[in-house]
Amino acid sequence: MLELTEWREIAKMVEDEAWALLERLNVKGPPVDAFVLAEKLNLSVHIDPNLGTRGYSRRRWGIETIAVGSKNPEKSERKHFTIAHEIGEVLLAGRVEQSFIEDASNLMAVSLLLPRKWFKEDAESLEFDLPTLKRRYSTVSHEVISYRMLDVKPLIITIFDNGKLYKRKSSYPRRVAQIHPLEMACIKAVSDSMEQVKLQDDEVSVVGWPVFRDDWKRIILKTELKGFCSD
Repeated sequence: MLELTEWREIAKMVEDEAWALLERLNVKGPPVDAFVLAEKLNLSVHIDPNLGTRGYSRRRWGIETIAVGSKNPEKSERKHFTIAHEIGEVLLAGRVEQSFIEDASNLMAVSLLLPRKWFKEDAESLEFDLPTLKRRYSTVSHEVISYRMLDVKPLIITIFDNGKLYKRKSSYPRRVAQIHPLEMACIKAVSDSMEQVKLQDDEVSVVGWPVFRDDWKRIILKTELKGFCSD
């Protein structure tokens, strides 16, 4: 088999393979159920409460098995992502250089659960509203959905967990900007109100969403730079 070594060609192949697989399995729209995908592919899924990792796949006695941990049983999105990731490992084995297999399998999971064609249309028509997209793509976490927005248009996605910066990613063609004062103001407003907040000035437009649980507060920001032209 051809072993792909360049990430750009790998990414295109993975996105194309994921879309072709969904079409072949007659998956017509979201939400995509990774358990159903595995079943249609004749992959056995085993939930292991003692598993020390999120999951793995292996072949025994001619049967491909996906084992999934259950340390966080209430977070079904994690299980769906893990299964979709392991589907990627099975399908991409021997086709992608080993050093790229984890990233390629992560992209396969994203491409199966948030297919680019559907997600782009939905994100644009729903004005990138994270709660609405989460209801439509219910098997995917808020975090993964927000990062998929970066593939649709230039944005900055920032995640704060319990008041501390967790991740900050950008799809602008330059280094991720430092956190803007308006972004910090948005974080405070969301934390205080526990509701969605939108702020803007001459430089940026920021929307903040609360993703709160009893013992954990996550705030996701979507930031657009007003002076940027994508053309």
